[in-house]
Amino acid sequence: MKIVQVITELRPGGAERVLVELCAGLRRRGHEVTVVALRPLPRESVIIHDLLEHNVGIESLELTKSAPWRIFRLKSLLSRLQPEVVHSHLIHANLVTRMNAFGAQYKLINTVHTMESRKSKAWYFFLDHLTLMLCDVQTAVSEAARDFHAAKMHVKPKSMPVIYNGIVAPKRLRPDEVAQLRSSWGFTGCSAVFGSVGRLGHEKGYDILLKMLPELSRHVPSGEKWGLVIIGEGAERRNLEQLAKDAPGNILVKLPGFRKDASNCIGAFNLFVMPSRYEGFGLVLIEAMAHGVPVIASEIGPLKELLRNYPNGVFFDFKTQPPAMLAELIADKIINGAVSSPDLSFTSEKMVDDYLQLYQQQDSGKMNLGSGTK
Repeated sequence: MKIVQVITELRPGGAERVLVELCAGLRRRGHEVTVVALRPLPRESVIIHDLLEHNVGIESLELTKSAPWRIFRLKSLLSRLQPEVVHSHLIHANLVTRMNAFGAQYKLINTVHTMESRKSKAWYFFLDHLTLMLCDVQTAVSEAARDFHAAKMHVKPKSMPVIYNGIVAPKRLRPDEVAQLRSSWGFTGCSAVFGSVGRLGHEKGYDILLKMLPELSRHVPSGEKWGLVIIGEGAERRNLEQLAKDAPGNILVKLPGFRKDASNCIGAFNLFVMPSRYEGFGLVLIEAMAHGVPVIASEIGPLKELLRNYPNGVFFDFKTQPPAMLAELIADKIINGAVSSPDLSFTSEKMVDDYLQLYQQQDSGKMNLGSGTK
């Protein structure tokens, strides 16, 4: 089967990492896969490197704000590639694929990855509703994302199949590897390490975590130091670095930037904290669960959904609860928590199998879960 995957850009991010695993799995099953990015390709990207490693073709529409007309390059590109299935991911790619779908012979699948809550993005739901009939089926990566999106679109949730994202189980670290990682972060003298992994963006809520540190410092046992590490890169780095400067002396804060092996690094944590303001899924959460580490996650739909069968995790309302309460919970989990059996239920193999089944059902005409057909 010839399959084209379309996404906004090929810089590191949750949806982009899922795309790599999906493409790799499809290639292992013998399918021909090409990825099309709307935006120009970055000079260097681990996403591009990994796609090429799996012999996935890469194209770009070179779309920029000064050249919006390039969205229509997709039609001629798809005419040349002759795919049987086109599968797009995220807001902009979903809309662009629909705008090029008139008269198409392929099946078009769109996937919702986020629960877009910003008022400035309300236009998306209007355009999404207006063009929904141009795709064959729209899926979601979680029940929460499906229900949120369906309500915004005024469609029935059952019209949107849920296919969960999946991961390759992260490497389990030996004690010497844990020590080496902590040393690389400057935490050699720390008795405990907690942290998170993700894009340094407002939606991730890391500012909430850093502002809570004065309260947490009161719970650090006398003579000890704890380390907080947030692995990732993004637009909020400068703001977070400024907040980190005000950290109390018994809590060291490090922002080491992007790491390709970030999922493995979670194994060096005593506690994983995910204070997100909103998510569509929560890929790093299932990576933490795959390590069996204690977890405190934001009390939002997708994260509650993923944690419902994980006994070593708790929810917290980061938006409304006072910092003192968060500090007390973090301290309790660091002091009294322990690694448990890992949760390995969200696998990349299952994700690939589920999408492939959806592609084949669409291709055979046995399924019509969208609001209409082209």
